[in-house]
Amino acid sequence: IQEAAYSRIDQDERRILHSQYGLILCNHAIKHKTDDAMLFTAVDQINRAGPSVVLTSVHGSMMAQSNLQAGLKAMDMSDFISARKFFEFGISFLSQNHWVEEYNLSLSLYDNAAKCCLSIGDSEKLERFSTQVLSNARSFEDKLNIYYFSISALCHASLL
Repeated sequence: IQEAAYSRIDQDERRILHSQYGLILCNHAIKHKTDDAMLFTAVDQINRAGPSVVLTSVHGSMMAQSNLQAGLKAMDMSDFISARKFFEFGISFLSQNHWVEEYNLSLSLYDNAAKCCLSIGDSEKLERFSTQVLSNARSFEDKLNIYYFSISALCHASLL
């Protein structure tokens, strides 16, 4: 019965409902410092909605920040595959001009996504995330992690 009722809801309406549900759960999880499962459930709902429901850059930034928090929690649990997915979703919620408008959030998402790629051996995506950081970083210090990740990947592949 539940699935039948769910299937009758229009796709766009579903996305909006997932977004609202996810944001409510996320706010609850952050305010009450609940367990990680609540945060992961909230962010999963946000990601089911997708970036098409983002109405403003502030809304997108909140969703990207939630994905950053979930990704960092997943990394703490050494779940680098899930963490990378959270970071990628977070990146998808950023505005088009994110390197100017949301520099620190962008840097954190890309930097951590690259770190996950190094950990799981995904050199193609590591290069893609690294290129973004190296092209948009404002200082040498902001590029240091990417240089380290790139050198580590080359050493691991015995290409250095």
